[in-house]
Amino acid sequence: MMSEPLKVGVFGAGAIGGYLGLRLAAGDADVVLHGRPWLAEVADELCAFDLEGKRFAPKVRVVTDPSALSDVDVCLVTVKSAQTDGAAEELSRVLAPGALVVSFQNGMRNAERLRQVLRQQTVVPAMVSFNVVIEEDRRFRQATSGPLSAGRVLGSGLFTLERLEACFGRGGLPLELHHDIGNVQAGKLLVNLNNGVSAAVGMTIKDAVSNRDIRRCFAACVSEGLDVFRRTGLRPAKVVALPPAIIVKALPLPDAIFLRIAKPLVTIDPRAKSSTLQDLERGRRTEIDDLNGEVVDRAQGAGLAAPANQVIADVIHELEEAAVAQQKLPFLTSRELWARISAALG
Repeated sequence: MMSEPLKVGVFGAGAIGGYLGLRLAAGDADVVLHGRPWLAEVADELCAFDLEGKRFAPKVRVVTDPSALSDVDVCLVTVKSAQTDGAAEELSRVLAPGALVVSFQNGMRNAERLRQVLRQQTVVPAMVSFNVVIEEDRRFRQATSGPLSAGRVLGSGLFTLERLEACFGRGGLPLELHHDIGNVQAGKLLVNLNNGVSAAVGMTIKDAVSNRDIRRCFAACVSEGLDVFRRTGLRPAKVVALPPAIIVKALPLPDAIFLRIAKPLVTIDPRAKSSTLQDLERGRRTEIDDLNGEVVDRAQGAGLAAPANQVIADVIHELEEAAVAQQKLPFLTSRELWARISAALG
């Protein structure tokens, strides 16, 4: 007798959630995407493209009412960090006891925020290290390379997590399971510090990493973050081809040297933009407080300073005010941003 397919709900299916849901459905999971009305309107046309351009167009159900997640085995949470508390309250009213909740969100605190409310479910922190863009409101395209990771759990949630791992594998998107997911998340956050840096100048990811002044800004942020994490008991893991300590040394190198090193290590679609820049362009608040702001908060809590990350957080907050007011975004030039950070570093 064939077993029932794994029932997976995706709460807050935007770029990441839609992509993960479609890849899981391609791996024989029974997937329901919870999202905005526009997503439901194009439910029959949704498809995903991996980094090589392979198309995945499995059938998924799309809903706007979270009660449709009441019978799922697994719920992926993919909302922005600022929406986590609200998501937890909504999910506490609909999820079945014992359901596995996987936080595929930026930042390092969201799983704990969910866990404080979802006491009858098993909450697992997880990490998406690649970028996804939505094209024409229906195509979810992976735009950068990187792994997908989740923390290991003990007890009854382990079997469900391993079933989820198997579905991702059948869908062609391997899920790596880690005992030290906190260090993996710290490593991911260091990489994500470039979200704010590239957004501050309004550049695509590829253009940003091709600009030496921007790489210097990024290196300063990563160096601070690495120091803060190490001094507060974390050992950030390698989540891209190079360890964080090597990235810090490589980023400031001249363009000809750095780009020769980086080309075989990472794939970046020329059109890919950071989620921070995408939020600004859509007139929304960003997750900067859970990225560069996280480094600043941890530094202050340890009696340290993180001036480069403070500059990035301040610049993005300035851009947010213009974004939500529907004004022209006052991006800095790469030279202006590096000058601000250089001055802050003294």
